Amino acid sequence: MGLRRFFAPVAVGVVVAVAFLGWGFVTRHSAVPDVVEGWARPNGNGTAIAFYESDDHRDSNSYIVAGASWAGRDGLWHDGADGPTCVGTDTSARVHVRLGVVDVEPDVEGGGPRVVWLRCLD
Repeated sequence: MGLRRFFAPVAVGVVVAVAFLGWGFVTRHSAVPDVVEGWARPNGNGTAIAFYESDDHRDSNSYIVAGASWAGRDGLWHDGADGPTCVGTDTSARVHVRLGVVDVEPDVEGGGPRVVWLRCLD
């Protein structure tokens, strides 16, 4: 009789654990970023960049980098709370960078490419 009283709560616990694991697996989102390397020119407050993969300044993309994780030339990684300070705010300066970019599905804030990490090189 004692075994039956023990079995019911254990069975309920196992069912709940399996349900949570299944829910976590089904709702998990993952994306592999495209990695690109080139030169960045920051805007005046360092929250966005014009990105050039070559020396042709006519061929550029613009990205918002505020909130992206970043690493400076020293290789130390930082969360995006302070923005990628390694790109600076000098709009005439070019900084050699490597970016991790993912394409986001449209939602309330819009979609399109997003910089998820930025690394300043040399």
